[in-house]
Amino acid sequence: MENEALFYQRAEMWLERLLEMAPVAATRFGDHRWDDRLGDYTPEAIEAQHQEILAAVDEFRGMDPSDFSLDGRIDHTVLVHILESFIRQHEELETHLRNPSEYLNEVTGGVFVLIIKDFAPLSERLHSALARVREVPRVLQEGQANIIPTRVPRVWAEIALEQAQQAAGLLAALLPSLAAEAAPEIQQEMAEAGQVAGQAIQKYATFLQDEVLPQAAGDFAVGAKLFNEMLREEHMVDYDAERLLEIGWEQFRLTKALMEETARQIDPHKTVRELLEEAKADHPTAEGLLDAYREAMSAARQYVIDHDIATIPENETLRIIETPVYMRPVIPYAAYMAPGILEERQDGIFIVTPVDPNAPPEEQEQKLRGHSRTKLPVTALHEAYPGHHLQLVWANRQRTIPRRMSSFLSSLFIEGWAFYCEELMEQLGYIAAPVQRLGRLSDQLWRAARIIIDVSLHTRGMPVDQAVDFLVQECQLEPANALAEVRRYTLSPTQPQSYLMGKLAILELVEDYRQANPGASMREIHDAILGCGSLPPRLMRQRLLG
Repeated sequence: MENEALFYQRAEMWLERLLEMAPVAATRFGDHRWDDRLGDYTPEAIEAQHQEILAAVDEFRGMDPSDFSLDGRIDHTVLVHILESFIRQHEELETHLRNPSEYLNEVTGGVFVLIIKDFAPLSERLHSALARVREVPRVLQEGQANIIPTRVPRVWAEIALEQAQQAAGLLAALLPSLAAEAAPEIQQEMAEAGQVAGQAIQKYATFLQDEVLPQAAGDFAVGAKLFNEMLREEHMVDYDAERLLEIGWEQFRLTKALMEETARQIDPHKTVRELLEEAKADHPTAEGLLDAYREAMSAARQYVIDHDIATIPENETLRIIETPVYMRPVIPYAAYMAPGILEERQDGIFIVTPVDPNAPPEEQEQKLRGHSRTKLPVTALHEAYPGHHLQLVWANRQRTIPRRMSSFLSSLFIEGWAFYCEELMEQLGYIAAPVQRLGRLSDQLWRAARIIIDVSLHTRGMPVDQAVDFLVQECQLEPANALAEVRRYTLSPTQPQSYLMGKLAILELVEDYRQANPGASMREIHDAILGCGSLPPRLMRQRLLG
């Protein structure tokens, strides 16, 4: 066991070094030693970090895990595959040269996480934010020097330009106003630094508009070879892109048939679309929106307890707050932010974008239709209990660092679990109305479409506009939401397939565990699965069933 102890010791040392090199990630994880820094994006620093990761891979690959415990062998596999994914990101995807958003995400995310995470008094966090704001011009200058315009995919240039146009408000307006209330001693400094940072962002936007967009000719598609490698090495599945596309179409057709059958049961004289549109008319008021989400989250949590679905760990909380003003253009409805893997208090955050009371009534109504009472309970159980929040709190309580980090390898279990919970809670009666089943199936159709589009964008030459049209016509997404979805898919090959494919893997795992453990209760089965962390289902199966 000495070798295993050495492995864990080296894993913790390596994580600490990684966080020192990535201070914004450290803040998100819950390590606040570098909250006053942003990353170093000079070519020399990027190459040095790459060489350190290569050396770490060689070190961990060189360890012989044959005498490790089962958990030790799994953790060793996880860590090696995480490091290899970092190498793949640098050498194959080359986002530091091709994705201008990488640098905007560093500066806006680095500041935002300090404001939204309530880990220290706001005045203290604002002092750290001031230090990061002062770093903004440097990071964007380094990014501008790194980006090769001809290799940037046009869709990525468009995303970055929109981000840059929205980002200045965070630094130039919001932070000084927060400082005026919580840290008046730095209000003037914050205003001055914010103005300089805002000018740097505007300069970066000009670079994107004048130099990157006119030359942007890169291809976002990773190609079949790399796509299959990511499926095999990161998600650890045995299907390739071709088989995945077949499964996507099978699930799409099956789900569409179930939707039509459910619609006939509700009202044989109305179409699926008519029934779903009618359901949107029943929604909270603009004033009652936040309270409606708080009630839904609380009800879902209590249902998990009352029906013995899974154990809710101690020392977890979920805050439901309004979306910060500067984020509202990119989060039209709501979003969940998970607690960090190193945070002692597991405090999740669910942000809800309020409806502008000064907007015209028809615009308010359109926004509120996205928060229908048919959909609200599904959102609550998916994002909170027993979905994402509960699962990630379990994952962050894992004893070992590699196991806590497993969520950074594959999204297959994380996304699959929350989607699995939707059908589970329907079967248990939490969402019982037929129209809610229709809504769940509608979301499943969209998840099946994600599989089809994921493979088609990255291995079959599908253009962005065709993918957008598919979501609008086949899944009834609004055009703006469909475009935002497809843009994200271009940046995250193999991630969109993880929702439905993860759910299917979990359904199979639950059934196999039940057969291997006759008499196990639902809570015992779910606790056993959740107790594995966020492992890819193949490793989870190895952990639970041998």
